[in-house]
Amino acid sequence: MGAIRTGLGIQAVITALCALVLLAFPGIPSPPLYVSLAGFALAGIFVASNGISAYLKVFVSVYGVGYLILAIGQTLAAGGILPPVIAALLPPAFAATGAAVFAGIVLIISYLEPIRAITLIADPYFANHDAPTKEIKLFRWFGSTEGRIGRNLVALSIFVNFADVALNLRFNFFYRDMYNSLQEYNAEAFWHQLLWVFVPLATLNLIIGMFDLFVDSSLLIRWRTWLTHSLTGRWLGEGTHYRIPFTEEEADNPDQRIQSDVDAFIRQTTTLSIRLLSQAAQLVSFIVILWTISRDFVLPFTDVVVPGFLVWLVISYAVVGTWLTHLIGRPLIGLNFRQEKVEADFRFSLARNRIYSEQIALLRGEKAEASRLGGLFGLVVANYTNIIFRRIKLIAFTFSYRQLSVIFPYLLAAPSFFAKKITLGALQQTGNAFGQVQTSLSFFVDAYTTLAAYKANTIRLGSFRRAMTKAEALAGTDSGIAQGNATTGGVTATGLGLSLPDGREIVSAESFNLPKGAATLVTGPSGSGKSTLFRAIAGIWPFGRGRLDVPAGQSALLLPQRPYIPLGTLRAAVIYPNDTGTFADAEIRQALIDAQLPHLADKLDEDDVWERRLSGGEQQRLAIARALLAKPAWLFLDESTASLDEPSEAEIYRMLRRRLPETTIVSIGHRSTLEALHDRKVVLEKQGERFVPRDVVPMPAE
Repeated sequence: MGAIRTGLGIQAVITALCALVLLAFPGIPSPPLYVSLAGFALAGIFVASNGISAYLKVFVSVYGVGYLILAIGQTLAAGGILPPVIAALLPPAFAATGAAVFAGIVLIISYLEPIRAITLIADPYFANHDAPTKEIKLFRWFGSTEGRIGRNLVALSIFVNFADVALNLRFNFFYRDMYNSLQEYNAEAFWHQLLWVFVPLATLNLIIGMFDLFVDSSLLIRWRTWLTHSLTGRWLGEGTHYRIPFTEEEADNPDQRIQSDVDAFIRQTTTLSIRLLSQAAQLVSFIVILWTISRDFVLPFTDVVVPGFLVWLVISYAVVGTWLTHLIGRPLIGLNFRQEKVEADFRFSLARNRIYSEQIALLRGEKAEASRLGGLFGLVVANYTNIIFRRIKLIAFTFSYRQLSVIFPYLLAAPSFFAKKITLGALQQTGNAFGQVQTSLSFFVDAYTTLAAYKANTIRLGSFRRAMTKAEALAGTDSGIAQGNATTGGVTATGLGLSLPDGREIVSAESFNLPKGAATLVTGPSGSGKSTLFRAIAGIWPFGRGRLDVPAGQSALLLPQRPYIPLGTLRAAVIYPNDTGTFADAEIRQALIDAQLPHLADKLDEDDVWERRLSGGEQQRLAIARALLAKPAWLFLDESTASLDEPSEAEIYRMLRRRLPETTIVSIGHRSTLEALHDRKVVLEKQGERFVPRDVVPMPAE
């Protein structure tokens, strides 16, 4: 951000000096006085823009560069320094003043709440100082950091659009001159306009269009890559993904928000923001032309003169059209938001059916699942039907609106043409300028459907970011469970109270200790908080009070009842979450053999959906193999052998004690046979509304 502020400060000085030169040295051929005054205004806008969004600062900065180029270009053209062909391509002098107006518009809208909601999501990319993304080569040389590359690409895209508006302005005068040459039967002027004006303009237009696509696509993929990595890192970091459901924010289907909403948000942000300011540039430019044409406009069939009548007409027409479009299309915002949700719910349910296909088949639950999926898809259809009818109403209005706008300028200017008060070129220029102004003013009319979807995407990403922020706050809140390392022996708890998300405390342990080296069995009735205690020790449970201390520098591994089996090879599943190459093949095979999975020892490189291929007991034994490879100082088993028969379970425990003599095992279980496999037992007993841990006389281990 400091670099951006410095850049704006330098631009303010340069712009003010340029305006001073144009104003103070009348001997220099220069644009009109208002161009010089606009330079001073632009310098003030630069200073005022220091506190706005990093994304919007790029727009302000580019318009400043545009002003300098246009003002200097007009000065050189006035002095006869530029070749006539190039000078003919320059837009009118007032375009430089328009640049200052556009920068002022950006400064004003930066304080609007909807714009702030957008820039809160966009700004982290443009303000970051990360090294350029390695996996994307497009424009990697365009800046020293990823944020600078992003800012430079936005600036380049705006400049290209600015050039496109300038071309449209020049095309407007070309049509006027060409039609005038036709009316005057001037072949020489006609061919000059066609060959020396139209051909260069058309060539530039083609080049600009292709380059614009290349720049926008490069910005899209670079921004999406960075934002996806950023959101994924936050979501998976420090257990945030686990804590999000405990926040009050609507953050359903985070997979959709990261994959689909990010892509849509970036596409719509770049398209709408740059297009909006492009339309603003076009509006200011063509409104000046339209005012000039209709400065002394006489109402048809009367002698009444209304200065700038066509300007007032097109503004009124656009304002009424925008208001009616908003009334008709406003429900689309809520409908689009709901459509994203019901689509994601339906897709998630389909994915769950694929994951749990075996359980569904065993329970003969196909009919029930089909009925449930039918109900979810029914919500998709019902909401989409509402969107269809709302869009039909909106399209019917906007189509009629655009069709009527085509004939308005000709109806009003035709009488003057037939009375020979204006030329054919002026008539054509009037229609073209009116159409360009009307199109610019009707931006919201034409883009309302896109804007409705854009707002829904912004809301979803905004709520997802807020949910992650709240989840991160849960992990670091001073009022929760304090985590520390003030112990050299076992795991200790002081004044510990574990609560549910609704605030109800279920476990109370004023003093609690898990000694190092002694295998401990934790038992208690269902719902007594055994698993919650393990989650608190692991540091992912955010609700409660007191303090938990674990020995510093000692690793811990918690194996839940149902282990996570990632997609990919068996090797990746066994060594998870470590990288390939962390363990030798011989170590992995031996771990599988010790975990009673010898038939899998030679299938390390087989790629399969192992979660479906392995039985519940095999999945639990695979998790045991992970523990053998990791060799943690503390191993917490949350009913991690519940799917095994008792003899196999006993053998697993004996094997763990042999293979991991330095590891302290702490287990949750309900089987009485587990007692003989541990050194001590802790029972969670109910006292009032809470469960309190109680030590039982130590038991001899097998």
